[in-house]
Amino acid sequence: MKFLDRINLAICKRSINDFADVDNQQVRIRYGLLAGWLSIFTALALFIVKMVLGVMAGSVSVVADAFHALSHLASSVILVVSFWITSRPATAKTPFGHGRMEQVAPLIMSVLLFVAGMQIAERSVHQIADPHALHYWTALPWILLATIVVKEWLAQFIRFLGTRVESHAILTTASHHHIDAGITLTVAGGLIAGHHFHRPEIDGYIGMLAALWLFYYGYHHGKEAIIPILGQAPSKHMLTRIRETAKAVDGVENVHEIIVHDYGSRYMITLHAEIPESFGPDKMHGIAETCEARLRKTYGGEVVCHTDPLLEHSPEIQAIEESFKELVRGIPSITAYHDFRVVAESPERIIILADIDVTEDTPETEFTGIASELESRVKETIPNVAYCSFYVTPKFAY
Repeated sequence: MKFLDRINLAICKRSINDFADVDNQQVRIRYGLLAGWLSIFTALALFIVKMVLGVMAGSVSVVADAFHALSHLASSVILVVSFWITSRPATAKTPFGHGRMEQVAPLIMSVLLFVAGMQIAERSVHQIADPHALHYWTALPWILLATIVVKEWLAQFIRFLGTRVESHAILTTASHHHIDAGITLTVAGGLIAGHHFHRPEIDGYIGMLAALWLFYYGYHHGKEAIIPILGQAPSKHMLTRIRETAKAVDGVENVHEIIVHDYGSRYMITLHAEIPESFGPDKMHGIAETCEARLRKTYGGEVVCHTDPLLEHSPEIQAIEESFKELVRGIPSITAYHDFRVVAESPERIIILADIDVTEDTPETEFTGIASELESRVKETIPNVAYCSFYVTPKFAY
């Protein structure tokens, strides 16, 4: 595999300008276009070869395999068009650009897989119910096996491209080529078995198996395509990198409530940076701007950094927070808290405020109940509390 990776890198170096800068959106587009155009030319050539073989042999499974190759041609065209649209600049009606077209492409591809599956299933049923003899010759399975070698090489190369730029659309195209190779192998095996045992209906059964395979992958890719469109959670690696970048700025003690919107061609990131209050408003603002600039340089798009002042706590406030910390530990669904503040309502009464983080599997319908339960425990344990104000961090903030 390392040998193939070296070959793949050499091809990328010759075909893609600035191929190593995979975080650059324009480079990502070049990767997508290379995968798309290579798939188009290969799918067109294999469709012609398989269709000729299928008609000459009178094999429904080979003809179905040819139409499956034709569906790859359509999906490859969609891939090229989607990356071309992705490269278009933002407009007044699409101010965030067109990057999410890259996420729409796999959804369209999954529909094409379902359509191809239905066509193959229909032809297979006819061959099973009313089988007709096939025109078999020795070179037929060998030619099909040669197309498998081409498809497997193409699948691993496009998977290499998709992995380098972390593109679901490109990886979906690679999976389609791998599926096609597997279907062709099954078809070739069915032709040999049908000829050897004189059972032409095997051709229909193999076609039905291929149709079920297409239905499964159509469902799988459709499900994977919908998640980014609805709004996908950022990876743990990305969240860690955002935190490390922000905390590397002098004065930023910690970071929380990170929100990431991925528009394909750009990111929109907001975060809260904890900065000592003693720095003063002007310096805190400058630290926040430095944090924004560094994250823009890393991810592009736009970044908004909200400053949370870290207050110097008196011994009395520290004692209250220690009691609060113990109460938080007593509620399993709460994982952490931040922005803890104590405000004097009057000389005798205080108000406690904090933001609460809960476990990932906690339903949003329970947020209010968790906040109420914590407030009740605080009032029972900590004296002179007038009321509490607890904000439960939403699921899209980290």
